[in-house]
Amino acid sequence: MSERDITNQIRGGSHSGPVVQAGQINGPVTLVTDGQPVPPYLLHAERWPTASTWNALAAGAHRARPGDDGSSVPPYIARDIDEQLRARLTIAANHGGLVLIIGDSTAGKSRAAFEAMVTAFPERHVLAPSSGSHLPLAIEAITHTKARCLVWLDDLEAFLSPGALDEETLSEFERLHVPILATMRTRQFEIFSSRIQLEPTQHLDIHTRMTARVGARVLGRAEPILLSRTWSESELHRARAHGDSRIVEAVAHHGPYGVAEYLAAGPALWSEWQRSAGIDGHPRGFALVAAAVDLARTGLPSPYERRLLIELHGHYLSALGGPALRPESIDDAMQWATQVRLGVTSLLIPAPEDTLHVFDYIVDQVDNITPHATIPDFIWPYALSNVEDKVALMSVGINAAEAATHESQAVAEHAFKSLIADSAPMAAYNLGVLYVETDRVTEAKDVFRKAAESGDAAAAFNLGVLFEQEGNKEESQRWNRQAAERGFARAQFHLGLGLSKEGRGDEAEEWYRRAAEAGSSKAACNLGNLLNNSGRFDEALQWYRVAAEAGDHHAAFNLGVHFSNINQDDESERWFRFAAEQGSSWAAFNLGCRFSRRGQIAEAEEWYSRSFVEGYSAAAYNLGMLLERSERSNDAESWYRRGAQAGCRDSILRLGLILAVDERPAEAEEWLRKAADMGDTDAANALGELLPTLGKFDQAVPYLKIAAEANYPDAAYNLGAAFAKTGRLRESKKWYYRAAEAGDAEAARNLGMVFIEEGRADRARRWFHRAAESGDSEAALLLFKSVFLEEE
Repeated sequence: MSERDITNQIRGGSHSGPVVQAGQINGPVTLVTDGQPVPPYLLHAERWPTASTWNALAAGAHRARPGDDGSSVPPYIARDIDEQLRARLTIAANHGGLVLIIGDSTAGKSRAAFEAMVTAFPERHVLAPSSGSHLPLAIEAITHTKARCLVWLDDLEAFLSPGALDEETLSEFERLHVPILATMRTRQFEIFSSRIQLEPTQHLDIHTRMTARVGARVLGRAEPILLSRTWSESELHRARAHGDSRIVEAVAHHGPYGVAEYLAAGPALWSEWQRSAGIDGHPRGFALVAAAVDLARTGLPSPYERRLLIELHGHYLSALGGPALRPESIDDAMQWATQVRLGVTSLLIPAPEDTLHVFDYIVDQVDNITPHATIPDFIWPYALSNVEDKVALMSVGINAAEAATHESQAVAEHAFKSLIADSAPMAAYNLGVLYVETDRVTEAKDVFRKAAESGDAAAAFNLGVLFEQEGNKEESQRWNRQAAERGFARAQFHLGLGLSKEGRGDEAEEWYRRAAEAGSSKAACNLGNLLNNSGRFDEALQWYRVAAEAGDHHAAFNLGVHFSNINQDDESERWFRFAAEQGSSWAAFNLGCRFSRRGQIAEAEEWYSRSFVEGYSAAAYNLGMLLERSERSNDAESWYRRGAQAGCRDSILRLGLILAVDERPAEAEEWLRKAADMGDTDAANALGELLPTLGKFDQAVPYLKIAAEANYPDAAYNLGAAFAKTGRLRESKKWYYRAAEAGDAEAARNLGMVFIEEGRADRARRWFHRAAESGDSEAALLLFKSVFLEEE
């Protein structure tokens, strides 16, 4: 036997000592080095249950209260994601891959996944491992037996770690065409899914940037399907049509909760826990549950030792009122907290060795409270001291950093430093971000530099950002380019953006393309812009589509513009709608204009208002004009006012004009001044006309000058009149003359009056004559009088 025929492997753990092979062994040998025996079920894939013989409770679906027939699982009501989920699962079965459903606790994730699996692949054998370390071992069993299998991972976060579900393991399952069907709570997905990138030239926000995730690479290979906890109208319609008494009750009474939540008794337990804090409730029981909830929110996985919850609960009980509440005994409190409600579950769920889980619905509800509920500082050291593995330590560190208190940041720093000492990936990166957030930039640069020199592209990018903020362009570009060359898409995009601004289009195109191919929708959109500007329209269209389909509303808007320019109105409207749904205020505005031209007032009103809400203040002006034409003057004024308050100059002007006509001069003056001061000559002209009526001739002069210089027909006359009123005859003559030369008969007559005041009757008669020839009867009379006076 040759050496290459021997395929001995070490899997399932780490090994620090020597491995000695005595002789040659024909076939693969697996050494399990974590000290745990291999569970027998892992060795025989053909004995794993098939999907059709499995059940939803075993899969992880929440138990509902018993039905009329005694069942704990109500009939399944089709969800809107079902078709998409089954299609993804079919693709994964043909090619391998991870199919992931995310959503809140009790949204119905496990049940929807289970039903999809049973419908699509009832005869496949299902692997539902109890530990992530079993996955590499299961690969060998599947390879050996060639059984057609499917991997079920409920609460995926428990399986994301090196030696469990990592990139290598996922690739092996893909090679075997074994799909992985997984569920994950939204909060856990956020913790694991994305790495921190520091935005250039922006202040750092701990809540949005302290999100280093240990499972980033695995989750990056899956496009999650979001299952909302609240049911759509079509889902509710299907539920109403069902006869199961539990579903009928849930649809009738679920209120702000999801139907699946109601069925699983989540709202009932939440409400009971909230009510229990008072003197007539179970305050000690409330405190025990509160301690478990906050431990879970730190990222410390359950179960928690009973003695730990007892030790912590006193803080919460004291905050409630302590002995004044006449709290129950510890035994009574534990009995209350672990009592099963509605035949479903309890607030604290007993586990082996005197430990307890907390009902995850309660944790999610606390996390969803607005404003966000704060984790007390005293909890963090307890969480840190009870961590047992690297994944949990990283999670506690991340959550502690996000909490952003002095105590929690100290815990985060300790956690990350411990992980660095233990050679855990990403810890140095996270520590660097923590240093930035605590204004320790020098230390942050040192940590990022070490991580970057060890190959961390994201750390190199962040180091470049810090140098850019210091004005060190050379060092910034060096580290950013290093990150880009290592394949970091954000750095590639940033590099492309800089080159584009410098006019180096060819180089910018290369980096935009590399970032776009790595999945950056912003790079794909900018690449489309670059190609479009160079006349390569077909290529630009391709990249706009890539970016738009990834959710980039700028690209979708550009597609709408493109199809509008070539008169493909249906396709144009489709992309404008897509962009508007993604938050594009311009796309919504465009739709408003389109429906306005068609005379579809209600639709135009809807899109203009959405555009304004998304931040395009000019939409308020267009909507005001639309409503004004529809003789809804009060509504029009309301929208002009909203636009004016948002700073839209057209709205400010129109509001001022309406107020002036409506004889509300003080308010009209206020808004017209704002518009005029923003450079609007219409507003200056209108203000110049309004102020003299309020006796403010001197104040009118500068605005009338602006209007007169802009050749507004009456502005020169009004300016002459304003100067005349204040006795400044020389300036008055100048502007009367200008208006008279433009054909204003009244200005010619008033110019003549000025000359009369100066005793220059001959000059006055000339202007009276010109005004009279234009039909001004008063000027004709003045001409006669001036001749008569001279003869006298």
